[in-house]
Amino acid sequence: MRYRYIIGWIFVTGLSLGLLSCGHYLDAKPDEKWTLPSTAEDLQLLMDNYSLMNGQYPAAGEMMADNYYLSADDWNTLSENARDLYLWQKNDQTKDYWVYQPILTANVVLDNADNIKVPADSIRALRDQAKGSALFFRAVYFHALVQLFAAPYDKATAATDKGVPLRLSSSYKDVSVRASVQQCYDRIIMDLQAALPLLPALPQIKSRPSRPAVLGALARVYLDMRDYAKAAAYADSCLHLYNTLLDYNTLDAMADVSIPRFNPEVILDMISPAANTLLPGTNKTDTTLYKSYADNDLRKSICFLNNDAKSFKGDYGGMGSQNGYIFAGIVTDEMYLIRAEGRARAGSTALAMQDLNTLLEKRWRTGFFVPLTATDATEALSKILTERRKELLFRGTRWTDLRRLQFDPILAVTPARIMNGNTYTLPPHSLRYAMQIPIDVIALTNIPQNP
Repeated sequence: MRYRYIIGWIFVTGLSLGLLSCGHYLDAKPDEKWTLPSTAEDLQLLMDNYSLMNGQYPAAGEMMADNYYLSADDWNTLSENARDLYLWQKNDQTKDYWVYQPILTANVVLDNADNIKVPADSIRALRDQAKGSALFFRAVYFHALVQLFAAPYDKATAATDKGVPLRLSSSYKDVSVRASVQQCYDRIIMDLQAALPLLPALPQIKSRPSRPAVLGALARVYLDMRDYAKAAAYADSCLHLYNTLLDYNTLDAMADVSIPRFNPEVILDMISPAANTLLPGTNKTDTTLYKSYADNDLRKSICFLNNDAKSFKGDYGGMGSQNGYIFAGIVTDEMYLIRAEGRARAGSTALAMQDLNTLLEKRWRTGFFVPLTATDATEALSKILTERRKELLFRGTRWTDLRRLQFDPILAVTPARIMNGNTYTLPPHSLRYAMQIPIDVIALTNIPQNP
């Protein structure tokens, strides 16, 4: 009952997704029966709201990525917003991806955590875990937001490029302003580093953050910033704590759900809400990408129903071919790939290929895998990026990769879509790498819109 009252207070306070201010106040006030969290158990209950904290990762990046294509008939069944995202057109009806509600809940925990008395070590540990979880989730959602609503990170311009509002309090009276991209990344890193000592050394419940999850998130952030040395270092630290890989030879390729939820590779489980664009049978995996899987590469049968590029079932969220969402959690395979890429970029060709082969050996049919080789770091990097795309299909990473790789003329990609006889492209440094901020948010806060 108490948990329901706390959630009710958060809902009323966050009617506009935690973005009220600039002189705008809520008319609705919390009911007198609703209360703020006052115990460590209250805080942890808020963090254990899976559908809110783990289940709101925005899918828009995957919807704009080049891993798939749509037929004209399927495209026409989508909402106008989804159709525009697919073709990289301007659209300010993007409130479904402006995910500040989990950030608001995290801020409620952080605003109240230090007020809770901790007479026993067990209570202190529970409070610290809730506080660390709040810092983690706030950072993860800030990072998700800058991937969609801010320009790709560029060290030369990050101090002046517009990021997203950094809501650091649960008060609805705080003014919303757009921080710079650099300020956003500084806060994301600060929150993750602050969370690290507060969380358990190993994942105990895979919906709750742990130290390996924090280290994995830091590896992702630095990869996005193109600081490949730090990305590799944090991936390495993550793998030193947790490095289990799933042997695909042990999975049932004929099952609708071949990869079990909370499997041994998963460090932290997170997903997006379902999107019609991503429903198997609606989208078709890019033809060239699908054909790049060798016959003895088990991902071809494990991840696609009946070896059909139209029915991807390789998600790690346990829904198989019925998903329609992306899995956005922290997983060991991604950490091997980040460390491999960092090592290749540092010129450590042998170590980079060792990481890649360690992963691929678990993906190929037993007895058929021949370790990949590379004559130099450039060739190693090319092979790692190829396998990264194949391994992390429909996990939201491709959008981030397109954004960061556009700064390298050799690795930059120009995705293209053909629809109704027209060709649409997304060239490097396009303004469409940042979505339009929701129109109702602009009206409410007066923050500047993206061009």
